[in-house]
Amino acid sequence: MSPSLFFAAIFCGSCFLLFVGSADAIEEWEWKRLTRKRLPKLRSGKAIDAVSAKLADQSASAAKPDVTNHPSRWKGWRSASVQSVKDESLDCRSFVFVPTDGEPFPPFLGGQYLTVRLKDPSSGKNVSRCYSLSSGPDEPHYRITVKRVPGGTMSNLLHDTIDVGDRIEIQAPKGRFHYSVEESQSANLEPLNLVAAGIGITPMLSMLFQSLNERTDRDVNLFYQVRNAVDAPFLAPIREIAKMLEATTGVRVHLWFSKPEDDDLRPGDSVGRLSAERIVERLGHHRGEYLICGPDVFMNAIAEGLIECGASADRVMFESFGGKSKSAGALAVPACDPCSDASDVDESNSDDSVGWNVTFQTSGKSASFEAGMDGLLDVAESLDVDVDSGCRSGDCGACVRRLLSGEVRYAETPECDVEDGEAVLCVAKPVSEVVVDA
Repeated sequence: MSPSLFFAAIFCGSCFLLFVGSADAIEEWEWKRLTRKRLPKLRSGKAIDAVSAKLADQSASAAKPDVTNHPSRWKGWRSASVQSVKDESLDCRSFVFVPTDGEPFPPFLGGQYLTVRLKDPSSGKNVSRCYSLSSGPDEPHYRITVKRVPGGTMSNLLHDTIDVGDRIEIQAPKGRFHYSVEESQSANLEPLNLVAAGIGITPMLSMLFQSLNERTDRDVNLFYQVRNAVDAPFLAPIREIAKMLEATTGVRVHLWFSKPEDDDLRPGDSVGRLSAERIVERLGHHRGEYLICGPDVFMNAIAEGLIECGASADRVMFESFGGKSKSAGALAVPACDPCSDASDVDESNSDDSVGWNVTFQTSGKSASFEAGMDGLLDVAESLDVDVDSGCRSGDCGACVRRLLSGEVRYAETPECDVEDGEAVLCVAKPVSEVVVDA
């Protein structure tokens, strides 16, 4: 039995009275994330003290994984099996994936996402989407948590058709929405402030697990806006994490309920809408790194408010589902992604792509690129050409296809891997007649 599992077993047995009715949750809440050097001794006893000390030593000696060049990282699609399915709230469900080929999954950075692909039985076409990972970055499995969206193709496919034992295709984790690990290991520590609303908690949970497993004394603040307890994914485990760690570590959890039901509130919870002003008031300052995830209106309001309160725009990042991870500086003025080279940005305002003919060789279809189109993917979809897509922002690589002839341009260098002779269709615009292998 591994040390972490041994610790979980002791913890369950010793603290049963504290967690009556939580046996299933204990397995899911990834207790080994809580083995930080400063983990409080929850109960005295030689066995618990010995295991806690051993786990603390393991955490202290753990090196930051090289997620980009990890030997188990793969390119393209890979089959995964659904190990478990669990409802986290009324409309949010978690899916845990494990490898089917015997090779381990590589680690990732908390905040990154997973691109998944399924075949839609009604159309016979593949559907792919990107979902933030909600598991710990070095777990042997990947977990995504999906909110059912009325009319949403992929979310409803996952909720209605996927069960334990089913297989799904995934790409390796990607994404630039993560905190600065280098800063967490520096001598001049500023707080890490995670701000989430609703399903936006998923990347924050992953970042919280990562921060707990690092050698750092960095203060971590999690601000979580929910409607009520029933609608809030992961509320119960977040409360337990806070109860275990807040007394002796730099982790602080701040919960805001907009429409609480009876018995939803606990000491320290707040009622109302989370705002930048309330965040700064609770912190007592505007310093630190801010990462924000939730509905667009929420993210824009928080990001703009933080800047008005004195936070630096390049220290405020937000994750836009279906779009790029951005610094708050992009709110006011369109700008290059902070992780891209400014020299790669096409600053031309001319619409020189309109009118060029785009041919999809395999399907035998062609059409002109029209004004308002974001990339060649729009042309493909207008012709009903079957092309995978996910992020629609050049990050995930689902839509990469061979460019058989012609030239394309990008407003920003794509995040995904692109080889010579390939094009990222969602963001590639033609600057000549082009022929695509699709």
